[in-house]
Amino acid sequence: MKLRLVTFALPLLLQAFHSAVAQMPIALTQVPEKDLNLTIDGRLDEEIWKNLESRDGMVVIRPDTLEQTDLQTKKMMFYTERGLYVGAWNEQPEETQVVRLSARDKFLSRDRFGITIDPSGEGLYGYWFTINLGDTLNDGTVLPERQFSNRWDGPWKGATAQGEGGWSAEMFLPWSMMSMPESDGNVRQMGYYVNRYLSQRNEQWAYPALPPTRPVFLSALQPFTVEDINPKQQFTFYPFASTTYDRTESENGYKAGFDIFWRPSTNLQLTATVNPDFGNVESDNVVVNLSAFETFFPEKRAFFLEGNEIFVATPRARRRRNSNQPPTTLVNTRRIGGPPHSVGITGFELSDIEKNQPSELLGAAKVTGQNGRFRYGFLGAFEDDTLLRGELNGLPYDVEQDGRDFGIARVLYEETSGGGRRSLGWMSTMVAHPQEDALAHGLDFHLLTEDGSWSLDGQLLMSDVDDVEGVGGFVDLSYSPRRGITHDFKLDYFDDQINLNDLGFLRRNDIMGGSYELELRSPGSGLFKEVTRNMNLVRMYNSNSQRVMGVYNFEQDLVLRNNHSIYTRLRYIPSRWDDITSDDNGAFPIQGRLNTGIFFETDESRPLSLGFGVFAEQEPIDGLIHEYEIEANWRPSDRFSLALELEYEKRDGWLIHKTGRDFTTFEAEFWRPEVEADFFLSARQQFRVTMQWAGLKAFENARWQVPVQDGALMTDTRVATSSRDFSVSRLTFQARYRWEIAPLSDLFVVYTRGSNIERGVGEGFERSFRDALTQPAVDTFVVKLRYRLGS
Repeated sequence: MKLRLVTFALPLLLQAFHSAVAQMPIALTQVPEKDLNLTIDGRLDEEIWKNLESRDGMVVIRPDTLEQTDLQTKKMMFYTERGLYVGAWNEQPEETQVVRLSARDKFLSRDRFGITIDPSGEGLYGYWFTINLGDTLNDGTVLPERQFSNRWDGPWKGATAQGEGGWSAEMFLPWSMMSMPESDGNVRQMGYYVNRYLSQRNEQWAYPALPPTRPVFLSALQPFTVEDINPKQQFTFYPFASTTYDRTESENGYKAGFDIFWRPSTNLQLTATVNPDFGNVESDNVVVNLSAFETFFPEKRAFFLEGNEIFVATPRARRRRNSNQPPTTLVNTRRIGGPPHSVGITGFELSDIEKNQPSELLGAAKVTGQNGRFRYGFLGAFEDDTLLRGELNGLPYDVEQDGRDFGIARVLYEETSGGGRRSLGWMSTMVAHPQEDALAHGLDFHLLTEDGSWSLDGQLLMSDVDDVEGVGGFVDLSYSPRRGITHDFKLDYFDDQINLNDLGFLRRNDIMGGSYELELRSPGSGLFKEVTRNMNLVRMYNSNSQRVMGVYNFEQDLVLRNNHSIYTRLRYIPSRWDDITSDDNGAFPIQGRLNTGIFFETDESRPLSLGFGVFAEQEPIDGLIHEYEIEANWRPSDRFSLALELEYEKRDGWLIHKTGRDFTTFEAEFWRPEVEADFFLSARQQFRVTMQWAGLKAFENARWQVPVQDGALMTDTRVATSSRDFSVSRLTFQARYRWEIAPLSDLFVVYTRGSNIERGVGEGFERSFRDALTQPAVDTFVVKLRYRLGS
């Protein structure tokens, strides 16, 4: 009995000890820049490192045991007027070290060391930096409390080196790349958190002890102080030049432009881009979406990612990692420079390629900063006119569509007290176009209690699109009574007129209701190293009191002692009304459905890891959806990797809206292979080949109609004059060479080939794939150089 009490109490005592120590600020050593003779090579062989006191204090946070680590992690930090230097010696037997190179910001199972910095000192915003064994960098931003994003890249340096009995890491983090509040005196207080991942063990260690089972993170970092830090003005000039050869049109294109980043003080940044070139070096995933809901694609353009945190009004504004739920946000910068506004001419038709071509930007400008308790941001962007080549009543017809002007204004007031936080923000967006103007506004509010057990986030929204006004909003409440247990409550209300999608993203309007989720996360026992369980309930209704969304869901993630993992899911979707798919031609009921599945994955630290999944779901009317997934990742060396994914889906009653009140169910097959091969000449030079293909064949099963008044789908008794069978073959192939000449300075050589073929179903999948390869709609070769100049 006594042994059990000690076993239970020891992690709690360790957590209390680490929390108490973490509240005592550490004064870092300052070194004059003129006295520093140091090269960032990962070796820690300079005198400054030998003379510094090292600290350990690491505990195991994943799995969440909070046990003391059995291998040392000696971390050291000092600073100059230019930036923060971080060094770490990581004790680890050579035969257990996992070295893998990858593109920047890609997450793999490999050994790594990282640090998170809160320059505000109050848990308001932070930056995280990770150096992987082998010198690949990862970085990004973090907002309260654990809103991590890897969409930001900073001009910092990092390196690693293997040695006897372990490996070392070395970083230089310039102050000038971080936003900082004004300092009242010559002493600044910041916060830091260090972590280490051991791939072979699948364990994460950290100091302070802030496991993911605790509700707080950013507000609970280890305080440290620095003196006389007033970073000089930062001015960065990014010129670029690119040339494109379009093989389908037999045309050459040339472009040049530049970005400017100017930080006149630590709390103000001005950014501008002139004649930007945003395309052709990275492609989106291949998606076949025949539903009534829009697909969300994340932002990848550096200009819109830099300083974007101020425009993230709530946690819902960021898509959660490994989640299929799109964000709810006033600002989705992928709208800027997206496909042009519809021309509104009856009978004017465009091909899919022409319809989805991006608009050229003339320029954009952005200002972000802070003043006392206020943070603010302003963004403006201006599109060029776009020439659309299509057909009008079957004859060739060209239309020049006007470009749009975009504007965003944001202000946020924040207060902190102890570990708690209160904030209130406002954001307005505008899209101006000769055919229509769209305005949207949002008031967001946030509360975190001092112990972090309660948090509240919400936003009230209003839109005005050509004098059609709508309102909506949501409230998210989270309660964590103790480590490893989280209750989430969400309430939503959006009327049938609110429209945020000119610049933001809202999956649907005319919806109200709520959801509850319980997450239980704990170290495992017996065969299991870690266990995570999620249970959630969702109920949503439209303004006609029809239930349009409902879920009873149970999910479980099990990590075994041998680092294999098992994911299982059991979900019941009760009967509901579909009021969206018919495009305002009536709502119809859908029967209750079961959804279940299992996915097994082997240890990712091994040279070859495999994954297998089987999922099944009932169709809306009749039949089943069968889905099978296979993954293979082969990494025979640190410089080469090959990833294969294959999904096969068979549907017995796929319901698709045809037009008006007409629907069709299909028997359909989907094949979705994906191949990704990477070869690294060094950590800074990468050659990548990727291929994604989505092929489907759908055979007509039955025809249906929505009744004039809402009701169950009726069998369409009209005589069919033609078959509705169809197939789609959509492919993207890209071969890319990237050389990182210097931090944030790159040479790209990219070949991209894409196709989108729709035709009958008489041919097999092999022929569909061959046609997608040999009949491209996009066939381009691009060379692009960008170089970072300045401080």
